[in-house]
Amino acid sequence: MASHAFKQLITLTALLLLVFTGQAKAEEASGVLKVTTDKGEATVYVGLEKVGVAPLTKYVDQGTYTIRVLKDGYEPFVRKIHIRPNQATTVSARLFEGKGSVEFLVEPSGATLTISGTKDTWTTPVRLKDLKERSYNYTLTADGHETEKGSFKFVKGGNLLITSKMLSSEGLLSVLSRPSGATVLLDGEPVGLTPLALEGVASGEHTIQLKKKGHASVFRRIDTSDGSKGEVEARLPKSGATLGLRTGNVDSTLKVQGMGLGPAPSYRIGKVERGRYHMVVSAPGMKTIDQTVEVPLKGSAHYRAKLRPKDGAAPSVLTEATPFYKHWLFYTTVGSVVAASAAAAVLSSSGGGGAAPNTSPSGNILVSLP
Repeated sequence: MASHAFKQLITLTALLLLVFTGQAKAEEASGVLKVTTDKGEATVYVGLEKVGVAPLTKYVDQGTYTIRVLKDGYEPFVRKIHIRPNQATTVSARLFEGKGSVEFLVEPSGATLTISGTKDTWTTPVRLKDLKERSYNYTLTADGHETEKGSFKFVKGGNLLITSKMLSSEGLLSVLSRPSGATVLLDGEPVGLTPLALEGVASGEHTIQLKKKGHASVFRRIDTSDGSKGEVEARLPKSGATLGLRTGNVDSTLKVQGMGLGPAPSYRIGKVERGRYHMVVSAPGMKTIDQTVEVPLKGSAHYRAKLRPKDGAAPSVLTEATPFYKHWLFYTTVGSVVAASAAAAVLSSSGGGGAAPNTSPSGNILVSLP
């Protein structure tokens, strides 16, 4: 029993040593910041962070910072400071009377600022003075980042510091459709229903297909290689044409507007909106077809790909295929059926019970083909 208690005491001692050692190491990497003013209490910012109200004493990680001391009715006090390990940095802020200002500190720097009621734009960081006493709306924009909006109210003599760490647009995708509730396919894979917001989408070129029952599907291409946000907004038309392709090659693959499909010997894309569609047809050992096709407002657009070997002289070709109901054999077959039906009707009307007539009907039997 005594041995067990001794082991617990040793374990507790070891844990306490680890805690105190960790604290000592953290303090070794920190310095002490002391801030006072000649006008009493004032708000203190270190970088973008509000750290307290002067007079204050605070541990701060070593490094170089911009310190701001703000008090309404006085000009902002702004200085660069260097925090060194195990050393105290003292700031004595002397404040002078001022009319007030609004300062914008934004990461990344260089964001564009616009404010309602003004025609000018500013590049951050920026401090604005001589504003009229009223409420304002503002917008912050920066390449590769989400637009940010906000508001503030300026009172004469007041000092406002508006800080922001803008959200990166990289990896973000927003998809909207009219009507909503459409299935979203990202590079051929279903990822949700509209309205849809995705994160973690790889930078690069992507194909978005929107599908909803009772509507023609639409394709949209986006390129987020520059780290920008992917945004798609589309209206799904009710009318469209069926797009199809037949290759006869079980190893053939198809890309429609950059979206890969297959391998398969034939493809039926379904009803799509009118427009031009980029199609790439390929198969192992065969010459690739790279062609743009037209899809009408209604009806169908069926194509046949004739893939030829890479070592041959003739190129692979893509031709528009005649639908089966427009083929001459279809009309010949339908005509024969119609003619037989008409003859049967004549025979039926000239005798009872389907018996053969005593005399042949005079004149020719005319059959109107579609």
